[in-house]
Amino acid sequence: MSSDKLTVMLARAASGDPDAASAFLRVRAGRAQAAERFRTSGRAAAWRMIRTAE
Repeated sequence: MSSDKLTVMLARAASGDPDAASAFLRVRAGRAQAAERFRTSGRAAAWRMIRTAE
């Protein structure tokens, strides 16, 4: 989802739209989970490279 759509969704949520608020929170949670998976896989790859180099 583009940041423009997120901005519109956040504005609707701020104006009191409960559906927009819940959708915004779901998207934000999904992005946080994706970022954590990315960090975790990056750490695992770094450890594999370190072990390979030893």
